[in-house]
Amino acid sequence: MASTLTQSNTANTTMFLAPAMTLRGHEDQIRSISYFPKGKRMISGSDDLTARQWDMQVGKEIPKLRDVCKRQIRAVAVSRDGRWVVTGGSHSGRGELKACDVQTGIVKTFEGHSKETYCIDISTDSTLLVSGAIDRSAHIWSLETGKLVAGPFTSLQGLGAVRFSHDSKKLAVKSDVGKCLEVWGVHTQKLDVRAGTFGYDPMSYASVFWTKKTQSRHRLSNL
Repeated sequence: MASTLTQSNTANTTMFLAPAMTLRGHEDQIRSISYFPKGKRMISGSDDLTARQWDMQVGKEIPKLRDVCKRQIRAVAVSRDGRWVVTGGSHSGRGELKACDVQTGIVKTFEGHSKETYCIDISTDSTLLVSGAIDRSAHIWSLETGKLVAGPFTSLQGLGAVRFSHDSKKLAVKSDVGKCLEVWGVHTQKLDVRAGTFGYDPMSYASVFWTKKTQSRHRLSNL
């Protein structure tokens, strides 16, 4: 769902979000969304076994671009240059990770995770893909060659969020429903920082973001 921002005129300013449009089509829970460059199209992944592309100017699905999978789709991502569309989930109990070259239609399959792929991110220069899974590992792949270039980076728990730094030299990793946040060196493949410990937090569904100026990590909890 895309939203516009409405602001009240009261002395104590209150911000309200009102839907600009409602996109209907998925038949089960939506797990992830990602915009194409310029925001004219969006991709969504769902437990209904489909990844769908939407025309945001008219608010309708582009049916010919729908991808049907055999299991739930947990994560979707679009590269910043608009060339790659990536989906992550599971197939036959193992992690499933696919990247479609929008220009050629060629689909690449990445194999390495022993359990469901939960999270993905694409580097700023659109060359690297990172995937995180319930098997407690993160893998970094070349989108051009389809080969593993770094990893596995092994964490304390199953992964719920992964994020490249803006220069792609660092990788932030957060556990799915736990209390552990880690930062790894991409080239050294060594753990730089670990905040938190092994544990279970049912209200932890945070994403991980980097600031451009200081390259510091920001953890957003209970969203």
